[in-house]
Amino acid sequence: MKTLQPLTVDSLLHELTTHPVNTNIFFVDFREHVLTTAQLQTFVGQYHFFCHRFVKLLEGLLYQTPLDELEMRVELTKTLYSELGSGSLPHAHIRQLERFAQAVEMSEQDLRHTQPVPEVQEYLECIHHLFMEAGYLQALGAEWAIETTAVSEFQYFLPGLQKYSQFTPHDLTFFSMHLEEELAHSHWMTQGVRHTAKNPEDLEQVARGARQTAEAWHTFWKGMHRTVFDSRA
Repeated sequence: MKTLQPLTVDSLLHELTTHPVNTNIFFVDFREHVLTTAQLQTFVGQYHFFCHRFVKLLEGLLYQTPLDELEMRVELTKTLYSELGSGSLPHAHIRQLERFAQAVEMSEQDLRHTQPVPEVQEYLECIHHLFMEAGYLQALGAEWAIETTAVSEFQYFLPGLQKYSQFTPHDLTFFSMHLEEELAHSHWMTQGVRHTAKNPEDLEQVARGARQTAEAWHTFWKGMHRTVFDSRA
């Protein structure tokens, strides 16, 4: 009979890095296929809708984190500061994504008028619940899962976009920069978990938030695949 191994930070980190979302069908098809301009616009519109709102949710998570959980607040602050360009507006991540949107002929008005597909909206609602309502340990697990599973997407997106001759390295800064940035974010949040989850019960709460987030993120990309690829002419 197989013995159930105790949950540890390292075993949960392994679970997150090997979750099916890291190799989902959208990532694979995005890298392997040449997308039309309309498909790229659909992808950017939906992705921007999420990214633009995620940072605001991260600000809310920082506010919700208990005063005495200093280590968690420090790691969250480092991640938020990075997302906001480390104090430089042109380097704010959302500005870099909007630069790519311009390269696929999407205006600021186009982005502003984008309506989310159900899976994108549902993911944002899931994160809002975990960050604001579920308790700081589940919230920590959710943010840890977000940053850890985000590493893989750029390993697909950047080579996928480098196939297109019209995009310059400057256009693709958002994607190339995140290859290293997300590794740092994941490391920071792992440190936050190690300092904040002080016993097995705490870690179970972290795991609950992390697993729910990874599953919701997987659903997000299934919805993106349907929206981008199943509508091809």
